[in-house]
Amino acid sequence: MSDFTKEFKDVKILSAVFWYIFTMVIVIFGAYFAYIFYGIDLIDDNNLLSLISTILFIIILLYKFRISKNKLLLMIKDYTKKVNIKELGSVVATQLCLSMGISLLSISIVYFTFPYMLNDLLSESSVSEVSTYGGLFVSMLITVIGAPLMEELFFRSIIFKRISRKFNIYLGMIISSLVFGLLHIELAIIGAFAFGIACCILYIKYKNILIPMTVHFFNNLIAFLPQLDINAPVDSSPITSTDALVSLSFGSLLFLIGMFFFIKFILKNKKYLKNGFLPRTESTFPVNN
Repeated sequence: MSDFTKEFKDVKILSAVFWYIFTMVIVIFGAYFAYIFYGIDLIDDNNLLSLISTILFIIILLYKFRISKNKLLLMIKDYTKKVNIKELGSVVATQLCLSMGISLLSISIVYFTFPYMLNDLLSESSVSEVSTYGGLFVSMLITVIGAPLMEELFFRSIIFKRISRKFNIYLGMIISSLVFGLLHIELAIIGAFAFGIACCILYIKYKNILIPMTVHFFNNLIAFLPQLDINAPVDSSPITSTDALVSLSFGSLLFLIGMFFFIKFILKNKKYLKNGFLPRTESTFPVNN
């Protein structure tokens, strides 16, 4: 099996963090420069600024990985041979069950603890920040395309791989997924943590970052679909005790289903974790003359 985890140049975690912060700073200064000298107001357009910084960071990572056109084409060819749509669909469905289950459980728990606080939070969150189709398109680019590319390169190809090689693959999987989960607190930390674990397993199993990227893409696409109708009426009615009980019931059911298939996925693929990441060697890719 082709191993695309060791052919690219290693990137240190601190180096990647530095370049991520650097791109954000550059974009912010660029926005102020455009406003001061050209009167173009981009400062309050957080989605657009986020998209620009994401694109810049991805370009920098690709350069740091020394990814050539030849290597990319070989990786795509390898991807078409390895990709298992049924397995990837199962991972996405499991993640959706966990995320929805945890969200519903959180709503019910907070309701029975702080009912008035919950309704205030839901009322505030029901107001969409995207009010135009242009803004919706930018938001879609960030969520559906930018995030899977950037986060898989950063969390799986850098953090997961570096910690796994320095310590062991289990610690690398836990730490990289925990950081990933903490940065996705709005999506439920436990669900994001489990998703990170699944992506780590897919990466080490297929040894091709395009596999977890595909799962990440479809997961984010499905999660983004409800936002497509920006003119849809928003239900701002307060949560009642009956609603909370329904959320508790369905949330528990979805969570248990999600955990069942998540554990089953881990047990089925635990054999791929034994060897971990092989040391990086000189490239074995054919070179174009």
